[in-house]
Amino acid sequence: MTKKKSTNGNGDGSVKKETVDYDKKVMSILENGQEKKIPLNNKQIAEILYGKKLLIRGKNKKQKELLTEIGLKEITIAIGPAGVGKSYVSVAKALELLANPDNNYQKIYICTPAVDADEKLGYLKGTLKEKLDPYLFSTYYLMDKIIGKQNRKRLQDLDIVEPMALAFIRGINVDNAIFILEEAQNTTPLQMKSLLTRIGFNACFIISGDLEQTDRHQKTNGLQDAVDKFSNMKEIGMIKFDEKDIVRNPLISKILSKYD
Repeated sequence: MTKKKSTNGNGDGSVKKETVDYDKKVMSILENGQEKKIPLNNKQIAEILYGKKLLIRGKNKKQKELLTEIGLKEITIAIGPAGVGKSYVSVAKALELLANPDNNYQKIYICTPAVDADEKLGYLKGTLKEKLDPYLFSTYYLMDKIIGKQNRKRLQDLDIVEPMALAFIRGINVDNAIFILEEAQNTTPLQMKSLLTRIGFNACFIISGDLEQTDRHQKTNGLQDAVDKFSNMKEIGMIKFDEKDIVRNPLISKILSKYD
């Protein structure tokens, strides 16, 4: 069992001790010899773990637009080449929203199309989590950069951050949660339709991908289909990055230019 402890002076000579038992989702407060146990919800745990440390601003105009759209719209779609930061901004904003006490998002679902397995995850060894982990490595990597590996793993262990397979998306409603779909260019139009129609109440869907890096060669992909259908739909945010928005190694722009 892992716990976080803090001791604070109250300025009047008394001592206040707070102990968080993450496994039981309970905070114990000991003040002047009196103990009080307070149940914690998922959002409160996220706020305690990293909430006050996370501040997302965006490095350029497009990143700031993406942050704004995610905060305003129930569904936001970000498209663009590698290196523009669409995935980093999406994950960072989702984590920020989770820990923000001014909303009621209680979970983050993360999803990446399992293209090479054709979503037939039963043929892979291990639990569902173990089957999905290889596809979600890049998302976990970003979370580790933003809040630290230990905090990310704790959120996973408590099912506050949870993997989701598109193969099993039908029949559920996503309520009070943030859903991140990465590599959306590898979805089929049917998968994208299935996902978008799962949005419930108090939900935030963040979808990103690169139309130039689809593994569905010579086939229609769900991201392109969504862009074609929803570009002029005011209820859905749509941010389109291009090569001038690249914020990573400038060599990426030169490499991409050779593939044009």
